[in-house]
Amino acid sequence: MTEELDENVLDSLSDIEKHYTIFAGSSEDDVSYAKVFWSSLFLQPPLESRLVSADIRQRLKVAKVPQSKCDRLGNPEKTDDIQHNTYLKQKQEEKQRYMEMAKKRDQIIDLLKSLRNERIKKEMISLQHKSRKGDPERLAPKTPLSHLDEDQKEVMKLQ
Repeated sequence: MTEELDENVLDSLSDIEKHYTIFAGSSEDDVSYAKVFWSSLFLQPPLESRLVSADIRQRLKVAKVPQSKCDRLGNPEKTDDIQHNTYLKQKQEEKQRYMEMAKKRDQIIDLLKSLRNERIKKEMISLQHKSRKGDPERLAPKTPLSHLDEDQKEVMKLQ
C-alpha cells in the first residue's frame, strides 16, 4: 500500500511539474521575479475590458414617469409658426447656395470664353507669320490615291 501511495505521489508530482515551473537552485529574488513574470502571462483581462461588470452603476436606470402631452406640446400654434419659420429659413439658405453656385458657374464660363478669345487672337497673329506653302508631306493625303479612287467608285455603285 505504501508503494501505491509513493507511485501516486510521484504521479501527482509529475503532473505538478507539467503545470508549474519549479525554480530549483535559484535565489529568492530570482524566484519571486520569475513568479511575477509567469503569473502576469496568465492573468485575467482587466475589469475595464470586460463587457459586463457586476458593478451596480452599470445597471439600467428606471424609466421616468412620462409627462402629459399637454405639458409637452405647449401651444400648437406657436410650434407650427416655429416649424414654418425654420422651413422658410432652410429654403432661403438653399436658394442662396444655388445662387452662389450659379455665380461660380457664370464666372467659369466667362473665364473659358476669355481664354478662348485670347487663344483665337494668338492663332490669328501666328497665322500671318506662317509660310503659305506648307510642307508637302503635311499636305499630302495619308492614303494612296488608288484606294481613294476605289472607294469613290464603290460609293457611286451604291447610289
